[in-house]
Amino acid sequence: MNMLRWNKLTRTLALGAIFLGGSTREVAADLYVTQVGDGASSLSSASYAVSVKKFADAGGSELSSISLPTAVSGLNQPLTLSGSATSEGFISLSTNGQYLTLGGYGVGTGTASVPQSTAARVIGRIEVATGTVDTTTALVDAYIGAPGDNGNFRSVTSTDGSKFWTTGTAFPSDSAGFRFATFGATTSTALTITPQPTNVRVANIIDGQLYGSSGSGAFRGVNQVGAGLPETAIISPDAVTLLPGFSPATDSPESAYDFWFKDANTLYVADDRAAASGGGIQKWELSGGTWGLTYTLATGSGSGSGARGLAGKIDGGNAVLYATTTQNSANNLISITDTGSGAAFSVLATAATNTVFRGVEFVSGAVTPVDDADFDNNGVVDGADFLIWQRGFAVGNSNATGDADGNGVVNGADLTIWKSTFGGPPAVSAIGAVPEPASLTLAGLAAIFATTAVARRRG
Repeated sequence: MNMLRWNKLTRTLALGAIFLGGSTREVAADLYVTQVGDGASSLSSASYAVSVKKFADAGGSELSSISLPTAVSGLNQPLTLSGSATSEGFISLSTNGQYLTLGGYGVGTGTASVPQSTAARVIGRIEVATGTVDTTTALVDAYIGAPGDNGNFRSVTSTDGSKFWTTGTAFPSDSAGFRFATFGATTSTALTITPQPTNVRVANIIDGQLYGSSGSGAFRGVNQVGAGLPETAIISPDAVTLLPGFSPATDSPESAYDFWFKDANTLYVADDRAAASGGGIQKWELSGGTWGLTYTLATGSGSGSGARGLAGKIDGGNAVLYATTTQNSANNLISITDTGSGAAFSVLATAATNTVFRGVEFVSGAVTPVDDADFDNNGVVDGADFLIWQRGFAVGNSNATGDADGNGVVNGADLTIWKSTFGGPPAVSAIGAVPEPASLTLAGLAAIFATTAVARRRG
């Protein structure tokens, strides 16, 4: 089987086998929550200190806190957020399980109307195993509006901490939309071009495919962004497409923020509207190729009852959901086990006075580095990964360029790891001790086809 046909086969597997199956095993886990403000003063549109709080997924007292810098320190830049911009501060776990990522503004605290500033938009990268913070990636061409206009930097997602896909908005829209940047860069690449969306909220990577939410126009809901993980401008037919069933019509005004796929047929979406208007955690199910809203899980009562941050896991076949609610300050981190439309939420933690929780991310298990030769993060170690190693030999310095053992050098040791895991799924780190059901199934099926392909070549 030639490489072109093999790559086509793995892409077909990814589309056909994504999310099948499920894990029912419970593991120790933590929740990482972005908090804006230090409690000293009420929140406004000025810039405030940002910290990432760690909680047990069962709730209880804060376990630890990681502070983002508020001043320049060597190559690291400040990373602050607006106290009142509710669409900022989402946090994501890299697909290799080693880094948390988020975006902010490269200025200190107290900068008035910070979304209108021309400060660099800074990507924060936190190494989960050590808590080490890196803010050296400071973009000067992303999410910066004209004088007097906002430019909100909202979310960052990554494969391995060296490549970043970002979201936000700005006016004029030249620097807005979905964008791509690399670690340490000062500039980025626009992925969306007119008439694709420029006002976007949260990006997530699911089994090698980029998705993103938007609250505007024809893209209101959850969208597929191109094919795979685009690094250059997307053009038709691989453009940004709203998932079928999400309607931009005025009679279906979803206000989608963060989202989480349980499996191929089940999608949860955080909606920040009041409960009476449909806010909470929406459960969408796929039937006949179209997504339909099954019901909405209540996340509170009153005008602050919607949700914005969202993460999840599977326990006993049920989705366990974690969300941040929409009060402007002193809001809640909650959990809901989805046993049906009447499932009740539990409050796990409440932000302190004059602070607010924004994004939330679920991280399972302890963190230990592992050998990983699945350089393109498609769920299987295959010939495409060998080509990445070959191109990166002696010049690469990251997993995305062929560094399987994480020592910052692409060499023969990485090839040995590739050989030992060829045809099977990548090694699973302890941080993701229970892989997502998508990864489990896709990796298993791809391994079967890899074995078949090898057998055919030998036959």
